[in-house]
Formats: sequence, C-alpha cells, structure tokens
Amino acid sequence: MGISSPHGGFAAGVQALTDAAESGRHSVPRVKAHARMQSLASNSPLAGPPSEPPAPRGASARAAWPWMLGALLLPPLLTVLMHALSLHPSATVARDGLLWPQEAQRIDDRSLAPPAPGHGRTISLPFYEPAAAPGQPAPVWLVAPFTLDQAAGTTWTLAFGHRTPVLVYLDGRLLANSVPLPEADLPLRNLSIGERRLDVSVPAEWLTAGPHHIAVRVGAAGHSGASLTGLSLGPSPAMAAADVPRRFWLSLRVVTALSAWVIGTVLLFAWLVERRERLFLWSGLQLWMLAVLLSPYVLEAAPVPAPWWRVLLDMADVLAKGLAPLVIAAWAAPHLSWVRRLAFGYLAVALPVDMLAAYHVVPWVEFSHPWPWWALGSRLAVLLLAVWVAARALQEIPGWHRFGTLLLAGLALWIWIDVSLAAIVWPGVVSVVDLNVVAYAGWALWVGMLLHRRLVDNRRQEIQLRAELAQQLDQRSTELRAQYEALQISERARSAAAERERLLQEMHDGVGAQLTSAKMLASGGQLSSGEMVDTLDACLREMRLTVDALSVTDGDLGLLLATLRHRLEPALRAGGITLDWRVDDAPCVPALVGTGARELARIVQEALSNTMHHANASRVSVSTRLLAQDPGRAVQICIADNGCGMPQALTQGRGLRNMRQRAERLGARIEWRPPPGAGRGTELVIELPLPAAVQR
Repeated sequence: MGISSPHGGFAAGVQALTDAAESGRHSVPRVKAHARMQSLASNSPLAGPPSEPPAPRGASARAAWPWMLGALLLPPLLTVLMHALSLHPSATVARDGLLWPQEAQRIDDRSLAPPAPGHGRTISLPFYEPAAAPGQPAPVWLVAPFTLDQAAGTTWTLAFGHRTPVLVYLDGRLLANSVPLPEADLPLRNLSIGERRLDVSVPAEWLTAGPHHIAVRVGAAGHSGASLTGLSLGPSPAMAAADVPRRFWLSLRVVTALSAWVIGTVLLFAWLVERRERLFLWSGLQLWMLAVLLSPYVLEAAPVPAPWWRVLLDMADVLAKGLAPLVIAAWAAPHLSWVRRLAFGYLAVALPVDMLAAYHVVPWVEFSHPWPWWALGSRLAVLLLAVWVAARALQEIPGWHRFGTLLLAGLALWIWIDVSLAAIVWPGVVSVVDLNVVAYAGWALWVGMLLHRRLVDNRRQEIQLRAELAQQLDQRSTELRAQYEALQISERARSAAAERERLLQEMHDGVGAQLTSAKMLASGGQLSSGEMVDTLDACLREMRLTVDALSVTDGDLGLLLATLRHRLEPALRAGGITLDWRVDDAPCVPALVGTGARELARIVQEALSNTMHHANASRVSVSTRLLAQDPGRAVQICIADNGCGMPQALTQGRGLRNMRQRAERLGARIEWRPPPGAGRGTELVIELPLPAAVQR
C-alpha cells in the first residue's frame, strides 16, 4: 500500500467454427462458444478481474460478517506487533554486554576539535533535527559519556546510523571521519537519502576501566535533516549478533524495492499490450511509486539535486496513496466508478500542494506549519477510502482474495496511523521506517500474488476452453458432415430425377415420335415390312446410343467415341460410306460428366446422320487432337466428309440449331467449315474445354 515514512515516505476460432452453415438448432452452441471466448478475454492476464455472479444482498451480508470481523481485528493487532519488532533495542543502558547510550550532551560548535564533556545541554538519544531553512545550517556535537567497570579484553565495535557526515572521537582521539572537506559544513547540494550505517573498530587498549566519552560531530541539517540513531558499543561478536535484526529489515527494504520495480514493470508492459485494462496500469504505477519511495535504501546517492529529489519522493508518496483505492476498485469493485473520481480529485489537489511544500523544504514534523497536518490528514482520508472500497467488495461477494484485499488495506491504514502518531508525539525518537516498509512489502506481495493467480486461472480457463472448442468443433464437423451427405443424397436424387425427365423427354421426342409415325403409316398400309424393320432398327439404335452415353460417367472421351463408332459404323457401311477413325488424343473431359456425354453423343450422331442423308459423301473421318498452340487447354473433335458441302439454307435448319444448343450446354464451341486444303465436303469442329491440369 502506498505508505510513506514521515520524511518521504492472457474469438477467431469460434468465428471460423460458426461461419459454416447456420440453422436455428445450431445457434445455441455458437452463443455458448462466444460467451466462453468473452469470458476468456475478460479473464486473461491482460484483462480485468474475473466476473462473479452477484449474490442476493441479504445472503451476501450474512456470509460476509465473519470476514469483516476478522479484517477489522487483525490489522491493529498486526500493527502493534510489527511496531514492537521494528523498534531498535534502546530501553536499557546495557544488555548482553553492550552499551546503549540514551543521553548525550548537545553542543552547538562549528569547531572541528571535539569539545570537552559537560559544556552542553542534555538531550535524549536518538537524535533527529529536521531540515533547516536555507542559510541556517549548523553542525552539532553530541557527547555521550559511559563508564566501564573493567577494561575491554578484545576489540570492540562502535555502531550507529547517521544522515549527514560525521566526525567520531573517543576520549579526544579520532575514530572515524566521514567529512572529506571542511566545506561539508555548508548546505548540502544533494539530498542525502536514507541513513548510513557506521561501524568503527575500537582498539582494546583504548577501553580501560573508568569513565569515557564518545563525541560525534553531526553535519549540518540539509534538505533531509540530521540524525544519529542506534548508538551502541560492545564486543565485536556481540555487536554482530545484535545487528542481525537490522540487516533483516535492510534486506527487506532492498528486496521490496526491487520486487516492486520488477512487478510494476511487468504490469505496465501488460497494460501496453491491452490498453483497455486499467487494473494493470494503476497497479504498475503504484508499484513504481513504492520502488521510488524505497530507493534511498538501494541507491548510494540522490540521482537529482535537492530539492527536486525531495519533491520526487513526496510526489511518489502522494501517487502511491491516491492509486490505492483505484487498484482496489479495479480489482474487487469495478462498478464503483465514483471511486475513480474521488481518487483523481485527491491527486489533483495533493500533487501541487505537496510539490510546493517539498520544494520549499517544509519539514514533516514542523506542526506549526499547516502542511504536515494536511499531508497526514489527506493521506489518512484516501486510505480510509481504500478500506471502505475493500469492505464494500467483501460485503457484496465474500472470498479469500477480497478478504486479503481488505486486510491489506486495513493494515496500511493502521500503519499510517502509527506513523502519524510517531511524527506528532515522538518526532525523531521512535523509528517507524521499518514498520512502513512492511506496508510496501505487503502491497508488492499482494499484487504479485494477484498477477500469479490471474495467470494460473486464465491458463486453466484457456485449457478448458480449448477442450470445449475442440469438442464443439468435432460435434459441429459431424453435424456438417451429416448435412453435406444429406445434401449430396438430395442433389443426386434431384439430378437423377432431372435426368429421368430429360431422358423421357428425349425418348418421347426421338424414339417415341418415330414409333408413333411408323404406327400411323403401318395402320394406313403405307409402310412395307422392310421399312418397318428399318424404322424399328433406327429406334433400337437410338435407345442404345442413349444407354451407351449414360454409361460414360467419368468423362472418358475415348470410351464415348468408341461406343459411338461401334453403334454408327454399321449404318455408315450400309450407306456406302467409309469411316476413317483417327482418335488418339482423347483425355477425360469434365464437361462430359453427367448429361454432357449424352449431349456430345447427340451432336456426333446428328453430324454423321447429316453425312449419310445429305452430303452424298463416300468417306467420312473422325479425329481428335489437343490444340497445338495451348496444349492441355482444349480438345478438338473433327468430323469431315468429302461430300457436296453444306448448302447455305441447311445452316439455318432445326438440326443444326439443336446441335448448337447442345454445344452451349456443354460449354463447347462448334463450327462448320470447309475441310483443309482445296477438297470438297464439310468439316465439323467441336472444341471442348479442358482444365489446365488435364493433359495427355
């Protein structure tokens, strides 16, 4: 949670599936699949919180009260416990062989030489002096006396935390110097961030039995103030053991800062992929602000000059607080749109106010100025808003994730109350920095767990959705296959019916007409027995040709022409016509599938019939060839005779019109022309189209 220290602190598949043939009974699977895709999109790692069905108001309230009670009681208890754990042990003067001086004499002296004890006023340790106004900095000497009952037998260690440069003396002898130049007494150009730990080895021979005093010259309070905390002295092994808690809290600060930076960066990159999901934007920005607030414990020096570093830290604190209700609302209560307006309103007011205060170096603990009261109160108000949003979400729909959100928000609120009390009641005395870090770590951990939960849940939903889509696809494919087979059966039945109709019509117009005419002539005594036999032969030949054409079902041109030769060559011989057969290039023609074979057979039959009855020819040739200029594109059937040629009046006859109509239905081109060379006769050319892949 955004708590600062007082000093700165994963429907295209469905669409492809449903674009197939639609009917009323298939609308439900489509709707369900679309809904599942919408659910996956809304619950992806790049989406908002998972939707949950609203429960009745009364039932939700009854189910939520145990959660609410726990969330109200645990935060203050945890705050008190962590406060106790975060404090440095300073209640006793000596513990476990260590000295913890709690009093020192303050001497305002610019001299670099240590003053003698007894010349200043006594103050309590730890020491903290707020940021000084420009032009008023001054160094301070702190002299802490202590007495040893017996001489130290081993090397001791002197340790304390400090913010500004220090000079350390023991009984007038220099121990440590962090002041590189005398100009260090001038106002610091850069803001010193965080406290530095100083560990100094003290020779055993310097620690004899009797009174001693430690003199520490604390540098002038710059933009961050001056401090000296945790002054302790003792044997080095014991000091190292006593320093374990401090190292733990320091490690927690560093780990929290780095974790907040990494998780925040991941969330912001996720938001860049899916801009409509503001949850990741607010969470990522807030974690970045937490990382900035904890940067004093990671960086060696301020990256920008003072007072702009102080301004940056205060702005990060304001943003971290203001984004807290936005994050909670986006996660647990997205319907509360007014929360966003309140949070944005707070940021609009707090950012310029705090920026001005930080720029003018108004101390956090200078409560004679109105700004510290505004800072503490406004942050308290926005944290109360975050707690209220979390409580409202938990009351509506109880659950562990909403309980955790409320618990975290409540803990952040109580920690801020504790921080405020420390700033007002014990300014510079009670350290709450480590307690403050707990709120940062808790918030970073919560957001990281939220991200992990979202990713795991969405992965499971994705797997489930894929299984459902695969099942629906199989079902749909089966249904479409059944529909296709039914359509094929229906189409075959319709084609067979149409074919029967055409066949019956053709037999009625051809064989039927001939039989009817022969019957009428025979009944009138106008038809001899021989003529009757010829008529019946013609009818029989006509029926056989029709049956032969129907037997060619695969478009085999060679088979069709061979059948025609078998049926028609005897009639040609009987008429004194020699048949020259040169059928070589006869590929399969797709146009002959179905009724096409019968159409071509009628054209060839009609052409040979004209030759027998009208051409006075003695010879007729039938040949095929692929077009030389474009092989494989078309095949030509040429029927040429050596007769008298075709009279002009005959070109307009009914038979030729029927041949043209049949050719059009085939998609073929038909042409009558003189034969090649200067010979007599007529040549009929039938050109059938071929796909590019059909070649021979």
